[in-house]
Amino acid sequence: MLWVTRHEPHVDRCASAWLIKNFIDPEALFEFISKDSPIPRGATAFTLPGAEIRPIEGKSTTFDVLVEKFKVSDPIVANIRQLLHDFEITAAEDITKVKNAGTAGVCLILRGLARTSKTDHEIVTKAMTVMDALYAELKE
Repeated sequence: MLWVTRHEPHVDRCASAWLIKNFIDPEALFEFISKDSPIPRGATAFTLPGAEIRPIEGKSTTFDVLVEKFKVSDPIVANIRQLLHDFEITAAEDITKVKNAGTAGVCLILRGLARTSKTDHEIVTKAMTVMDALYAELKE
């Protein structure tokens, strides 16, 4: 299935792409568009205006919405969800205000991917590795 989101994926959208690929749609393909572009026919949009799957300001992340919509019940995903919620909602994306010590490191790395990548696809590809490593570490 084709999934579309905004250009320049950051923390929540990188983690959401990983969640989609690993727990929702293993065959997922990702496309990146401007927030003003029309959503391609047949695509599932996330974190775009008018998309069913998008964060709720001050309440939930896209990752939260995906976990609930697709009933992902993995306990490690629940831990990752808490880290993302801590950064995106509790701390309002301010690293100095996170409550969980692990949140800052994970989010700094995911944000840094945009600085070390040439394309949106490269950002998400690298994020998949980071998220796989986080999942493996939290599983131990």
